[in-house]
Amino acid sequence: MDYMTDQTIVLTGDLVILTNPDDSHASFFYELASNEQLRYYSSDEPFQKMEPEEFIYYYLTRLMSATRHYLPFVVMDKDTGHPVGQIHAGRIDCDNKNCMIGFEIHPRYQRRGYGSDAVETILDYLFFDLKLHRVGAEVYEYNIASRKVLEKLGFSREGKLTEWLYRKEKYWDKLLYGILRHEWINSVNDE
Repeated sequence: MDYMTDQTIVLTGDLVILTNPDDSHASFFYELASNEQLRYYSSDEPFQKMEPEEFIYYYLTRLMSATRHYLPFVVMDKDTGHPVGQIHAGRIDCDNKNCMIGFEIHPRYQRRGYGSDAVETILDYLFFDLKLHRVGAEVYEYNIASRKVLEKLGFSREGKLTEWLYRKEKYWDKLLYGILRHEWINSVNDE
């Protein structure tokens, strides 16, 4: 499973292109990280806007580079080439052939199919190219849109972390989803 090369990975879906982020995407990733709505849906941490200089350092040293355990992509509109979101495979375990994915689409581009296509595109890569056995995802119970994307693509809800997060004067569950390689291959073959 060798994805750790100096070559840029480019994956093409029906609506999106996924490619490794570079310096030119820093301001877009800052926009994502600074968006309070996105942080509400995707972060355990309370919202705290980073200063641009602090974020750029973080971006260049931690977000941009692929490692043995982390593979980031910028999600770009296939027709315009404009960035619309990000998706990544994290906690990649090469020995057990599994990972977790996370994704977010900028609010101005939501409800256009980019999220579903980005997840579908990365699943093809993870299962067919990297030969992973299992892909998982974690979603807060109130993130209905992400839950729908995962369920539509065949992920099963495998469990929950009860009252994991305290937000807006209430405790919320974190839901655990997963899909196995043979489940993904069967769903692709059924199309």
